Amino acid sequence: MAKKQTKDLIRKPDFLLQFIENAYIFIQENLRGFIIGAVIFVLAVASVYGYAVYARKQEEKSQTTLFQGIKSFEEYSQGGKQESLTNAENVFQTLIKEKKGKAYKIARLYLATIYTVQGKSDDAKMLYQQVIKDSSGTILQTLAEQALQGLEKK
Repeated sequence: MAKKQTKDLIRKPDFLLQFIENAYIFIQENLRGFIIGAVIFVLAVASVYGYAVYARKQEEKSQTTLFQGIKSFEEYSQGGKQESLTNAENVFQTLIKEKKGKAYKIARLYLATIYTVQGKSDDAKMLYQQVIKDSSGTILQTLAEQALQGLEKK
């Protein structure tokens, strides 16, 4: 009985070879459609990759701008230069308007701090509340809540 099953298996065509042959025949018969499908697939992959590179570059750009704003704010904090504070304010306002990446949320927090320093309490409160609303469960929310409490005590 085992010999008969072995002979039957030997007589059957090889599954892998048959699959390869059928695939080859299918591709030959549908060559145009196969090429179009392959081109569409390659274009889709290239598009996704291109967008990922673009998004990463935009995030890096916004992070660089944020760093420049923070640096200007620190220069004001250490030296008291009004020019540095104005520069930092402009940088943070630009980031908030662009809303690129995650940097604009941090920029809101810094801009609210600048408004507090300048005595614009109402504007600062509004920005702190926006940070609290948009950054639930993060350290930004905690910092904004503490700053808002400090403003309300004054």
